[in-house]
Amino acid sequence: MARLKLSLFGTPRDELASTVDGEVPEWIDRLYESYGTTAESAPASASVLALGESLGIRLRKLSVLLKKMEALGWSIKPLQWDLLASTDLNEIEAQAQLEAAGVWVLARQHAPLDKAGNVAWSHGLLP
Repeated sequence: MARLKLSLFGTPRDELASTVDGEVPEWIDRLYESYGTTAESAPASASVLALGESLGIRLRKLSVLLKKMEALGWSIKPLQWDLLASTDLNEIEAQAQLEAAGVWVLARQHAPLDKAGNVAWSHGLLP
């Protein structure tokens, strides 16, 4: 049985940092420009607005992934901070199924990755 943890969002600190640290997406730069500021000097209100837009986009993509998984017979269960998606297929078959369905890239965006950058499938004592 393949099981995959899917994150809805990160910690507030990490989420807000993604709107101001490093290379922020161009659309966030444009949003800040419309408020007369930049990523480097954006007030918390503008950062939270950018985060809200970003989360909306991300959650819509996750919804597409979940809909496809459900149609393929996956079970989706909420955990405290994540979702747990399960299928009777083994991990190789599960990945191939999601690739064929065109949603593996979305699964990779929401699943934890190991040190090598591969999806870390869930094992052990999860529900």
